[in-house]
Amino acid sequence: MNADRVNCWLTQWPIVLLGRSQTCGIIKRMRPPVIALAASMVLSTASFGNLASPEVEAFWLSCQSKLETLPEDGFYRIRYFGTDAAVAKLLADLIRRGEKTVTFTTPWIYAHNRNATPVAGGYTIVTDFAGTPELILRTTGVKTMRFDEISERESQFEGPGARPLDAWQRIHWDYFSQVLAPIGKAPADEMPVTVEYFEVVCAA
Repeated sequence: MNADRVNCWLTQWPIVLLGRSQTCGIIKRMRPPVIALAASMVLSTASFGNLASPEVEAFWLSCQSKLETLPEDGFYRIRYFGTDAAVAKLLADLIRRGEKTVTFTTPWIYAHNRNATPVAGGYTIVTDFAGTPELILRTTGVKTMRFDEISERESQFEGPGARPLDAWQRIHWDYFSQVLAPIGKAPADEMPVTVEYFEVVCAA
């Protein structure tokens, strides 16, 4: 499987999980910059089998001495943030500097998909858009609440552009509208939103 094919699948993971075939062009038309900058799309290569590259595996092994504990079954997620190379780099840099320490998703997306499910104490390898490992994150906390219950207590840990509550609501409403459409859902005030807090435990 070539890299372009893998990247296409990664950007379409909610659709692929439904067994549907679509082109990358559909996803490319879903790239409003404000959404890409602040919303964090969970893109896990493990959703499609063991696609961890030798480089990713080597990075994981090199960082193990810095981890407090290791997962009993060796499982870790692999993801990048954003929908293009520039945004993936920007968000990884924000995380590296400690300016973004939270991300938001919904059980409507990750239900029954371990590779997209945040778990307290779990590890995530963050790559750039091309799959080069950049960081390892440890999830420090997970909670689920209604969309309309999110306040600046949660959004204050987002990237700078998404910290004010009105900005967070606008950005994430648009984001969830796009990622939920392929599974026949739409955002609602009462929809469950999972808040995932994390810290950087290893950096390339």
